[in-house]
Amino acid sequence: MKKTSGFTLVELIVVMVIVGILAGTMAIFFVPAVQNYAAVGRRAVLTDMADGVMRTMSRDIRSAVPNSIRQPNNSCFELVPTSAGGRFRSGPDTVWDAGTPANPTMPVNTATTTAVFDVITLISPAPAAGDWIVVDNQNTDDVYNGVNRAAVQGVGFAPGATGAHRITLATPFQFPPGQASARFVVVRNAQQAVFHVCSNPGISTDGQNNGTGTLYRFSPYPFSGSAATCPTPAASTPVLATHVESCTITYNPTPGAAQASGYVQIDLKLTDRGESVRIQFGTHTDNVP
Repeated sequence: MKKTSGFTLVELIVVMVIVGILAGTMAIFFVPAVQNYAAVGRRAVLTDMADGVMRTMSRDIRSAVPNSIRQPNNSCFELVPTSAGGRFRSGPDTVWDAGTPANPTMPVNTATTTAVFDVITLISPAPAAGDWIVVDNQNTDDVYNGVNRAAVQGVGFAPGATGAHRITLATPFQFPPGQASARFVVVRNAQQAVFHVCSNPGISTDGQNNGTGTLYRFSPYPFSGSAATCPTPAASTPVLATHVESCTITYNPTPGAAQASGYVQIDLKLTDRGESVRIQFGTHTDNVP
């Protein structure tokens, strides 16, 4: 008689119990490992986001028009980034003018308006039509109100040894007197101002422990005579960071004894499902016009 092979119900139950014990034991060790792996991934994303914020904000602050940073409150700040700068000719080249009276140098005369002037340093990138020449921004609101800026109509090459560029202004402009350095900066009309805004920071109450805020970079942002409040973001406003739990921005226009620079400090905390990354950084801005 042929013997039938198989297993009994008791054996099946014993195997199932053993497998359950092994699975439970493995879960004790593997579940935390998987959770930690996911947490590391979230922290990596937050770290990368915070690094991007630091790089973008620092770049904007370092390139700001001198004395152009203004801050309605500690959740936002505005500035006017520059694209280039140079030095204008403040006096004629008498040797060149004597030899080529038909094509003389074009210096800036602060006693009257100037429509065309020569630049004695190479500007890179060169300003385009519509861009702005900003000179001697001593007061914060001047550049926003148009007191010390003039629109570019065209840019050419200065003849002979007179300099690098010849700039024609759309409207004659009287340069402020007392500019011994003859410095100016260029502001792109396509961008004008930039506003960094930290909106609705906090932590969610749904048990997910997510940061509720968003850090926005309003760009381009039109020149405005006043900045009494932080602007309200729209759906199309560029986003720098999400999951913002806290965000504090502090601007000191005169840190220390020297008043030649300002200092912007940012304290930012990002949180995603209980994982947090906090970054504190500061950047100096040149406030010498």
